[in-house]
Amino acid sequence: MSGFVNLFVSNQHERLVGFMLWLATTLALLAAALWFARAEFHDSLRRDAIAELAHLDTVQSNITNAFKELQATVTASPCSRPFMQQLRRVAFLPDGLNKFMYAPGGTVTCSTSLSDITTSRSLGPPDFMLPSDDEISVWVTKRLDDVGLPDINATIVAQEPFAIVVPRQDMKVEVSSWVEKELVLRAPDGRVWHLDGARGLFSHQPEADVADQRSNSALRQVVCGEDHAYCVAVGARFSDALLNWRMEIALAFGLIAFYAIWPASAAHRAIKRYWSLEARFRRNLNPESIVCAYQPILDLGSGKISGCEVLVRWRDVDGSLVFPDKFIDIVARSDNTLAFTRMVAECAHAELSQVLPADTQLQVNFNVFPRDLDCEKLANVFSAFTAESDRFPLALEIIESDALAVDQAQHEIEALAEKGIRTYIDDFGSGYSSIHRVASLAIHGVKLDRSFAMAPSESLMAKMLVHALDMIASLGREIVVEGVETQERLDLLVKSGCVGKVQGYLISRPVSIDQFAAFLKAHKPDAFKPPTQAAA
Repeated sequence: MSGFVNLFVSNQHERLVGFMLWLATTLALLAAALWFARAEFHDSLRRDAIAELAHLDTVQSNITNAFKELQATVTASPCSRPFMQQLRRVAFLPDGLNKFMYAPGGTVTCSTSLSDITTSRSLGPPDFMLPSDDEISVWVTKRLDDVGLPDINATIVAQEPFAIVVPRQDMKVEVSSWVEKELVLRAPDGRVWHLDGARGLFSHQPEADVADQRSNSALRQVVCGEDHAYCVAVGARFSDALLNWRMEIALAFGLIAFYAIWPASAAHRAIKRYWSLEARFRRNLNPESIVCAYQPILDLGSGKISGCEVLVRWRDVDGSLVFPDKFIDIVARSDNTLAFTRMVAECAHAELSQVLPADTQLQVNFNVFPRDLDCEKLANVFSAFTAESDRFPLALEIIESDALAVDQAQHEIEALAEKGIRTYIDDFGSGYSSIHRVASLAIHGVKLDRSFAMAPSESLMAKMLVHALDMIASLGREIVVEGVETQERLDLLVKSGCVGKVQGYLISRPVSIDQFAAFLKAHKPDAFKPPTQAAA
């Protein structure tokens, strides 16, 4: 899961995500286009089948009208000369039906092709009866040699006492070469007779002796007449259609790929917003995601670790730790600064009280936002520490992300002092802080920004460090210098005689609670004193 999330969290994969979104959008649009084309292709097969069936409706209508004409006009004595003349008159009608027989009971006595049949010929039992009230019998592919039609197989329909030879019905509607059709006659009991086209397409099972197996089509439509037994099956492979339309499909794919850029870009922007650090932080900030780190504070007078600053990390959704420079501004812009501080305080108290020995006495420093400088609220947030003030004296470092209202701040600082809570101005020299503010507020101390502590020896900041120390010391405020990374700079601070405490990488990096406990156990008071002082 973390690997999947990392795709969206890491900037390294931004191009890959953008490409994947474009590809997915392109494939989705292409799939939709293919689905639409397949549905349209399926409908076109049905339209072809209906068009093919239309002329068979005309044949059926002509047969029905012919029977009516025969019943109405052929009234002479059966097979007499007047009878034959009447029969031929009907045969001359322009309906495509010109072969009629007088066949009472299915026995042919005379026909328009042969007026004198010496021996009556029985057509035999019909293949099926049409499901209608007219009692029409049908013989399929019947040989007609004995009734004057040698070498002809034809379909015969009969309605007492007449029979009509139906001409061979070939398919009329032209279709593409890759589309197949079959014309069949279907009996009410389900029997089927092939008349024209690709054998087996109607039943979807090609006959074994048919060499061309293309009739087993992927797409198929079957349409049957409502009042006759003709059925038309039309089928084709969609892949054949795609091959036939390959140029059009290539053009369509190019257009789809081009137009997919816009929705893919919009989706990418939405995903970037959703997976941005700020969005992730706001969604997933909870006590379980808070990770505390502890940076030891060294008392220069005793050489002992007198306290620690609690620094916070946030565990991202991919499991990585995010440092405060990435999210502290997000917290500051929110309305949840006090809730955030509470989560940090609860995490730190749980770890410090459980891991450190019970006889440990350690000042614990927390950063607080200026807007939260309210004695009652902060006392509630840090109630676990104020309840153990002998073990964990509490100090609050005011982050100067906003300008402080001096009068209001003074009132709250005094109220905190009454509760035994010390206050410091954090990062002096980097924000709104000034000597005037330090003098105006009843704070306990000042923490100098690391830009002072580690400025190059000949730089303006390094020269200002000595003056800043003197001015702050003259106000009677405790001085804590953070960001100390070299023994040389530590020696300079000791030499100044103004600095009470220091912290920085020279002493220790911010560490986990277990590492902090191990550091306290191993620390020796003379660990950071110059060799001559340590020996003394």
